[in-house]
Formats: sequence, structure tokens, C-alpha cells
Amino acid sequence: MDNTAAMPQSIALPPRYFWRRLAAFAVDIIIFQAAILIAVHYISKTFPEGSHFADKVSMECAVGVPDQLAKRIREGWPLKTNESRTNEICEERQFGLGKQRYLRITVEMEPWDYVTPTQVLTIPLDADDNPVSKTVPAYSEFISGIANTALIALAFACFSANGRRTLGKAVFFLRVQWIDGEGPDFGIALKREILKFSPNLLFSAAIFAISLFPVHPTQDFDTLLGMFHGGYTPSNNGTIGFYVLWTIAATAWWLVPFMEWRGQTFYDRICACKVVSA
Repeated sequence: MDNTAAMPQSIALPPRYFWRRLAAFAVDIIIFQAAILIAVHYISKTFPEGSHFADKVSMECAVGVPDQLAKRIREGWPLKTNESRTNEICEERQFGLGKQRYLRITVEMEPWDYVTPTQVLTIPLDADDNPVSKTVPAYSEFISGIANTALIALAFACFSANGRRTLGKAVFFLRVQWIDGEGPDFGIALKREILKFSPNLLFSAAIFAISLFPVHPTQDFDTLLGMFHGGYTPSNNGTIGFYVLWTIAATAWWLVPFMEWRGQTFYDRICACKVVSA
């Protein structure tokens, strides 16, 4: 009778290729994002000046406001002896959405340094240059975020389908493979890339949802001026916390499965794919 204890058998786990995949992804995302930015730049140049597409989504400001509005600002937010104020009317153009006018009040305190915060109040104006405390949905950011993510996912899918490889995967000797050992077709590859970049899509949707909430704690312009005169400064702690939360969620979606599912990410598992050495 053989009483020799059975030798424990090692379990061979599929290689994770974590660092190679990360390096390949970094190379590809830089290439694809640069290509998209260059293409958008040259496409915008083909449109005539003044068209909605050619207009940049940025503010163009001119110093000075109507006398009646300037009087309201002086009375509602009187300056201290060491403060200086600039009143501007700004226009922001958004692709397909026309333009929005804003009043921007900037108050600085002397001596100017990095410790004393500059107070900035930006509020929309109506057609008669009256301040209106209303929400301005970030349609432009939402559309551009969705479009950018879709283009990147499409580029990855085109270069990953039917046995092809992105430049990053070619450099680091990797390939996406389906369960049958062949390269995934375009439909599976596109589904895989959309799932991969789904945190970006959710991020764009969340930014748009946040823009639907009021920016300031009051709807009355004169009351708001008094609050800023008293030292009120809008806090960006909520925005910073949102970015931190999104970073943690995206990291969990992309990286944790390498430890839990033997080197297979969520989107690979859902699409029955894996990344192999080639």
C-alpha cells in the first residue's frame, strides 16, 4: 500500500500581460486621440468663418457692461479699499446650439498673491442684459464627450477585428482572440470596445446631469451680489469628489478583474474574448 502523500498539483493560470497591455493601451490611446484632434482641427478649417462648426466652444469677453447693470453691481457688491473689479460680458458659442451671453464679475484683492482667492461670479444674461440665475445644460460637452469616446471605440474595434492588431498591441506582441481561437469579428470587437470605454460614457452623462443643477445657492442676483461681498466663494469640492469617485470606479472596472478573473477583464469576459501573446 502506497502511503506517499499525493504531491500538490500546480494550477497554471492564463498569463495576465498586465504591464504589456497597459503599455499597448497607452500607445494606442495617444495615437487615436491625436488623430481625432488633428482631423477635427482640419475639418473645422474647411467651414467658413461664422459657421457653427467653425466657432470654438469658448468664451469671448469684452470689458464693460451697461450703466444700469454697473450701478446694480456697485450697490450690491461695494468694493473695499484694497479691491479691484472687472466687469465683462462674454459670449459662448456651442455647436448647433447658438450662443449664450454671460456676465462675469472678477474681484481681486491687493496685494495680489497665491493665498488670497480671486472672487469670480459668472451668471447668464437674457436678451436685455439682465442677469438670470438659471441652469445652462452642458449639451456641447455631452455631445463632444460621447462623440470622442465613440470614435476611439470605433478605431480600436477596426484595428482589433478579424485578426488585426492595433499598433500598440503589435509593438508589445499581443492580440485579441475569441473563444474559438480566431480573431473576433467587427461586431464583437465593437461591443468589446464600447464596454471597455463605458466609464467614459457614464462620465459624460454624469457631467451633463450635474450641469442641470443650479450653480449658485440663490436665484436672486442682488442677493447673490451681497453674498459675494460678504466673502462667499463657490466651492469646487463636489467637482473634485466626483472626479475622484469616477477615477476609482474606472480603475475598478479596468484593473480589478486582472486579479479576480485570472487576467480577463469584465468586457473580455462578457464578449468571450481574451488577450494572448502573439
